[in-house]
Amino acid sequence: MVHIAADVTPEELQVFLQDADEQLQLLDEDIIKLENGEDNEELLGEVFRAAHTIKGSSAMLGYNQMADLTHAMENILDKLRKGTLSVTTAIADALLHSLDALRVLRENLTAQEEKEIDVTSIIATLDKLANAEAASEDTADAGEAAIEPVAMPLSEKARNRLWESLATGYRAYQLGADINRESAWGAVRCFQILGDLEEKGVVIASNPSREDIEAEKVEFHIELVFAGMQEANEIKEVLDSIPDVENVRVLPYDPGEYALPKDWGGAQAASNESGQATANAVAEALAKVRAQADLRPLSGGATSQETVKMSETVRIDVERLDSLMNMIGEMVVARTRMNQIGRALEIKYKDDPDVVDLCKTFTHITKVVDELQLDITTARMLPVGTVFNRFPRMVRDLAQKAGKKIEFVITGQETGIDRSVIEHIRDPLVHLLRNSVDHGVEFPEKRRAAGKLEKATVRLSAVHEQNYIVISVEDDGKGIDGAMLKEVAVEKGIIGADAAGRMSDADAIDMIFEPGMSTAKKTTEVSGRGVGMDIVRKNIEAFNGTINVETRIGEGTKFSLKLPLTLATFQGLLVSSVDTIYALPLVSIVETLRLEPKEIDTVNQREVFRLRDRILPLLRLNVVLGVSADRDDRYEKVHVVVVKSGERMVGLAVDSLMEPQEVVVKTLGTFIGDVKGIAGASILGSGDVALILDVPSLVKLAVMGE
Repeated sequence: MVHIAADVTPEELQVFLQDADEQLQLLDEDIIKLENGEDNEELLGEVFRAAHTIKGSSAMLGYNQMADLTHAMENILDKLRKGTLSVTTAIADALLHSLDALRVLRENLTAQEEKEIDVTSIIATLDKLANAEAASEDTADAGEAAIEPVAMPLSEKARNRLWESLATGYRAYQLGADINRESAWGAVRCFQILGDLEEKGVVIASNPSREDIEAEKVEFHIELVFAGMQEANEIKEVLDSIPDVENVRVLPYDPGEYALPKDWGGAQAASNESGQATANAVAEALAKVRAQADLRPLSGGATSQETVKMSETVRIDVERLDSLMNMIGEMVVARTRMNQIGRALEIKYKDDPDVVDLCKTFTHITKVVDELQLDITTARMLPVGTVFNRFPRMVRDLAQKAGKKIEFVITGQETGIDRSVIEHIRDPLVHLLRNSVDHGVEFPEKRRAAGKLEKATVRLSAVHEQNYIVISVEDDGKGIDGAMLKEVAVEKGIIGADAAGRMSDADAIDMIFEPGMSTAKKTTEVSGRGVGMDIVRKNIEAFNGTINVETRIGEGTKFSLKLPLTLATFQGLLVSSVDTIYALPLVSIVETLRLEPKEIDTVNQREVFRLRDRILPLLRLNVVLGVSADRDDRYEKVHVVVVKSGERMVGLAVDSLMEPQEVVVKTLGTFIGDVKGIAGASILGSGDVALILDVPSLVKLAVMGE
């Protein structure tokens, strides 16, 4: 059962959960980087700080299981930082296993049914790994063998105290000390530390803070920033004299980016050999800082800002963003209608000054609506890295299970995409990456025999293209054999032998998206059950996206997903058929043309036409949708919109083509149910309803007869 402090408020718990999610994701990404050899000091420091943050916040919450586990992780990470341990697969496995356990502990805080987790055995494994090379450290001085503290971040108030202290000639130190875990006086010992130090100088900041110590929200460790005239050994003696206080360490405080202005280095350079900063140089730098920060001296020499800066970012509920997006959709409809009315009035009352002014107002409103739409769309954007950053761990685990060596490369994480689209792309990307690891990439020995590097490369990338985002999953594996796919499709009864003989390589490769289509010789934990790729296409096309495949035997395969930046609107072409208006997403349209009756042929009782070197099926839209016409247009010229789904193309015969415009997506509602060929509806500026065509289902109907 989860045990936390009784006085934790719902707001405090929510803040903890949000912060824990961020730190856990950071650990997930960085531990993989460490295993891949990126063991630089900055990365190790970042990993250590993330674990330390979780430990401190969980301890203040009273969540000892999480605090104890992250403390054990800290021990290993500290030895990695100090160079007494090196990253191995065993250490990476243990850290990642600990991370999984931390996620379970985090979920248990909000879950209705808690999951059991054996934290004790995980801590034992971590301790065993951490102590593997501890013998050489046992002989070291207790103060020198302790953890080198990460520079504590300081609040604005604490920075002011630090600047004032340095200006008077004080030296700054960061102190760390442990409280004996057997002691029942943790909070009391922390108070003693604060009290004894305040007699010697100025306590700039402490973690836990004075307020937390008063509330007894303490763990068995305390970090402080202290300023005084004493030498380091004198300060250490003060803390060593306090009962239950152990492992005292005293180091010069390196504020880095947290506390001092960039030009503080000039004042530091003016230090004399004894380490005592020249008062004039420090005072000069302090005066400059005060001028920049609009600071004024207070009684007792402390400083404070006259005004409090407002935060540059705020959190907002996603439901409010959804509501704003719906309202802007209605404004887009009204904007289109205003433009239509404006054009009509200009034609009818060309020289009327009131009409001219009204049309200018319409133009201004249109501009404002466009800017507002852009701002709201941008506000809903999230970097696609929020999804991408979860995959290095997955690919690493899949590669280990499959016995393959893979370098996973991610680019374009900063590319923005609407949060509503992000919710839909994770599962398709999981399937594609699993497919690359299991089917695309060869085993090391086969790659070596083929003259390739043993370690394969799998790339995940994202780029913007106009109003779309293109996400690619690419590997340098064996590629897809179209001839083999035909054989498998015939064997599984997906197509007949005659159809396979007439099928092009592009159409054959496109069959990997058919249900039940799998070339795997056996089922594995990763794939091979014939499910997945059909779901990928279905999910992508469900929100007006497309997926294409490029492959070369022996060189690799690339899947490219072209997705709209937002699901609320899309750029579409309006067409009409039997007095009904339809909307086609521009991303699905290849071209438009007009056919003479003699250019339309019949094959197996189905109409087709030639588009350069390809023979394409022709679908008459009203016939497909079951809308009867009072005329026979088989002997008249017809407008044709060539649309594409994957590598398959068909022509849709319609009565007329209308103007392209931005289409606001509306659902048909559950009471109507699924209508084959129709994906949704939209309200036009004229007030008319346009039905949004489901291009993939129309293409499948033409090609497969379904």
